[in-house]
Amino acid sequence: MNPINPNEALKALHCLYAGTTGAGKSTAVKQMGRLKPTDQVLIFDRYGEHKGKKFLDREVRTYSNLKDFFNAAKAGRQTNRGFKIAFTPAKDQTTTAALRKVFLEFLRACWALGDGKHKKLLHIYLEEINRVTVTTGNEDSVYGELLEVGRKFGFVIHSVSQRLQPIPNTVISMSPYKWIGMQEAKGDVKRVSSELGVTDQQIMDLRALEYYFKSPGFGNVEKGKLKLPNKKAA
Repeated sequence: MNPINPNEALKALHCLYAGTTGAGKSTAVKQMGRLKPTDQVLIFDRYGEHKGKKFLDREVRTYSNLKDFFNAAKAGRQTNRGFKIAFTPAKDQTTTAALRKVFLEFLRACWALGDGKHKKLLHIYLEEINRVTVTTGNEDSVYGELLEVGRKFGFVIHSVSQRLQPIPNTVISMSPYKWIGMQEAKGDVKRVSSELGVTDQQIMDLRALEYYFKSPGFGNVEKGKLKLPNKKAA
């Protein structure tokens, strides 16, 4: 199944969040304003971390069967209301190949729900993409297609990664918004510093919750620091 109603007027709003453990990626997803409580959001939640919890003050409905997930998401898309729906595989996959297969099946289900004329954009929140990608070049899959042409079908892709060096060029180049937090590997630093237009040292000097945020265009980079998350908040 394919998305419907291509709409060239829609802008690319994809966002990449990248930083080592403790950098504040999950906090950034909630605080940077790229996702809102009223948005329609589909989540690839490998470990079931969102199950029984709230995300942006909304209950997350979690499904372990892809058909049930798709039916719930399809029903949600038939409305103009916001929702947060997650897919957690019933059985965790221990190899990259097996996990990638499940990941791409999830994205193919999401792909079928695109509609460039829908009143609501469809946000797809993908955690730890460095564990499900296999190239630093072009992402030749439905993931790459979502990044490259998904915007005209109303998709907004939020890619989260611990590493920058091993992820596909497609993710970096097709995400016009980039949140870059604390890094630990020099290869990751070098891959992103020129992209943001800052020095390697400026990236290496980042500490927990500090970040650089790049908006579309050249030179549109700001430095900031996230607020300490409230442990009671979703």
